[in-house]
Amino acid sequence: GLLVLIAILMSTADFSFTFRIVTAYMGYSTLALLGYRIVYRVLFSYHIKGANGNGLPKTIVYGAGEIGLQLARQHFKKKLPYNLVAFLDDDPMKHHWMVSGIPVQGTLEDLGATLKSNDAKVLIIAITNLSSKRMKYALDEAERFSVEVKIVPSLFEMEEGRKSVADLRSINYNDLLGRSPISIDREPIQRMVRGKRVLVTGAGGSIGNEICKQLISYQPDQLLLLDIDETELHDLSLRLHAYQKEFSHDIMPIVCDVKNAAKVERVFAKFKPEIVFHAAAYKHVPMMEYYPEEAIRTNIAGTYTVLSTAVRHQVLRCIVISTDKAVNPTNVMGATKRVAELVASMLTTAETEIVCVRFGNVLGSRGSMLPLFMEQIREGLPITVTDKRIIRYFMTIPEAVSLVFLAGALGRGGEVMVLDMGEQVNIYEFAKRLVKYFGDGRSEVVITGLRPGEKLYEEKLSDKDHTIPTDNPKVFKAIVNGTLEIGAFDKLMKEIHTMEPCDLVEHLRKIVPEFTYQGPCKA
Repeated sequence: GLLVLIAILMSTADFSFTFRIVTAYMGYSTLALLGYRIVYRVLFSYHIKGANGNGLPKTIVYGAGEIGLQLARQHFKKKLPYNLVAFLDDDPMKHHWMVSGIPVQGTLEDLGATLKSNDAKVLIIAITNLSSKRMKYALDEAERFSVEVKIVPSLFEMEEGRKSVADLRSINYNDLLGRSPISIDREPIQRMVRGKRVLVTGAGGSIGNEICKQLISYQPDQLLLLDIDETELHDLSLRLHAYQKEFSHDIMPIVCDVKNAAKVERVFAKFKPEIVFHAAAYKHVPMMEYYPEEAIRTNIAGTYTVLSTAVRHQVLRCIVISTDKAVNPTNVMGATKRVAELVASMLTTAETEIVCVRFGNVLGSRGSMLPLFMEQIREGLPITVTDKRIIRYFMTIPEAVSLVFLAGALGRGGEVMVLDMGEQVNIYEFAKRLVKYFGDGRSEVVITGLRPGEKLYEEKLSDKDHTIPTDNPKVFKAIVNGTLEIGAFDKLMKEIHTMEPCDLVEHLRKIVPEFTYQGPCKA
């Protein structure tokens, strides 16, 4: 517009008059631009002072990416109970940037100085894939300056729509593991589940519970919840019905023991499931060392009952939950799960594809070590670790279940799918960190010695096995060696209720040659 004006005016005779007009126009334009910037700064300053005036704590945000930007937007909408005063980010290109008017003042290494110079009271960690080393540094600096730490929800929770970026929480033991976020393609799972009648055995357990909750989002025609524990089953059904009722056509709880072949047959005949998730199992290693007959009857005979019934009724697909303890087992529980894998491979047909999914420990499952550690800390008791060298794989329950779905959808009949569980964690070192961040000075870590059947480390594959990749980098197809010895298996099934427990263990060793038993029956 200015160039057009100059051209028009220069065509007139009075050039000096034209020059004065152009100069005045440029001056007024500059003043207008400066005025706009001054007004913006005044309004911005007023907004910040208003936040301070409301008594909101000054807050540093670590992470100036998309999540940090969303937090800044929530801040200016006054939807956060914090006054965001500065960002930190490890990308040097972002230094001295303004995120919605809030400055980026450095990297994580500048955290201490930034907390001090801004007199900050809160640190928000807005990075979903922070390594355990970076997390430890951030928590140590926050502790040094007596600053409260808040964490954004996981990428999985936000993608699933369970949480928004503003749903900040305090730190928990999950954060100390520094796991990378998992993102999955829902389409293969949707094709497998949508509009189908789906049965979940062991629905009341930690894994079964989460399977049922996530299945709802894939719109099955009917969800059948099967468990022997009527209390857990009742609670789960109520939650899935939004606490309005216990039974419906869409969600039907079924009290049933998977070892009861006649009852399982009636369930399949009545409800005609098309997809089965078999999660019913005994899982506690030390307990099953003392009661091997229960592990063998449930984990082997119960699995055979469910899968053979599914084959007779031409169920489309069965997904069997397995464990890394099935690899070179040193305990009864692991050996029974290895037999369950062999049973699945034996029973799979063209009409009924049976896929096993093998993974390690999940965070927060009932009776697992990490919730136990937290309970010991709350009570001021010693944290009991069996050995300083012991290491384990860990994954959150929602992550594990989402990958179970994907592995079940990608796998073919008779295959064992293996999940990428990340790096193994040293339990002793992790326990010390829990005491440091959550303890009150009363707890300490003590070594108690390995329990019967306990390994120093778990394996996803034996030396003879290998994997091939799938479409998802977190899911692998295991090429597993070994077949089920039919004669030994038939003898076990026939005498499972009459054999003495130690005789059952000896028979189990014949079916699983790699089973190195160290439990009570060895004496």
